[in-house]
Amino acid sequence: MSALALGLALALLASLALNGSYLLQHVGSQDAPQVAVRHPLRTLRGLLGSRLWAAGLACGLLGWGLHVSALAHAPLSLVQAFAVGGLALAVPVAALVLREPLARGELAAIALMVAALALLALGAQGGSPHAHVPTAALLGCLGACALLAALLARGAAPPLLGAAGGVLYGAGDVATKAATLTAARHGIVAALVSPWPLAIVLLSCGAFFCFQRGLQSGAAVPVVALMTAATNAVATLGGLLVLGDRLGRTPALALPHALALVAIGLAAWRLAPSQARLTAGPDAAGGGGAVPVAVAVPR
Repeated sequence: MSALALGLALALLASLALNGSYLLQHVGSQDAPQVAVRHPLRTLRGLLGSRLWAAGLACGLLGWGLHVSALAHAPLSLVQAFAVGGLALAVPVAALVLREPLARGELAAIALMVAALALLALGAQGGSPHAHVPTAALLGCLGACALLAALLARGAAPPLLGAAGGVLYGAGDVATKAATLTAARHGIVAALVSPWPLAIVLLSCGAFFCFQRGLQSGAAVPVVALMTAATNAVATLGGLLVLGDRLGRTPALALPHALALVAIGLAAWRLAPSQARLTAGPDAAGGGGAVPVAVAVPR
């Protein structure tokens, strides 16, 4: 198996692990104390008091490890696309377990996502493991993402908190990819003393509090949907515009691959409301106690 194929397979596995982690975290957070960014230790203690939430955390850490390994083997934009593509597996599995048929539009979205992933894999460009990291441009990109997330989270509206978390998670993916590139080119010590580990920690902590507070205080589906969209957009654009990912092995494949990335984003957005329909309660899409069956992005 090539490094590229291994990276894309790891991205799918990471997506499945993280889908399960979000479900467990959302269920477990309902009886936990209010998420408060000013009291991080008390918040974490309260969340860890829920066995379901703690199990979700363990599952999420496994998924994160798989995701980092995927980033070390494949370009960020492709890893992100295949991570989102995990929804094409998660939603049918959830529907099968709950014995609920999928609507025609949902089946069409899944088919579109699978076709787009196949197109990306067919002519994917692996990229060089020794690619240069543009430090100044990347720091500027991460700073702009942090500012945008702060503006989105300012009003504390649950959907916007989800979007803010997604922006920070996407920026964290860009920083993680930069760390793997630095390690490949200069060694693990150089990666550890670079700005990227600190950036990953800060961005991930900010994303964690935004996303957890959004899940706890509002309906899960819009929070997860906006988090998914923002993460996908920021990570994909960061890979293409800042880290130099290339679309397709040949110029003729560039446009089809760009369209495939857009198709994956649209299909994921279409499948987000199906999470609400695949829940036991009739108020799943509107109430704060909504429980998503699957989520579209690894985090």
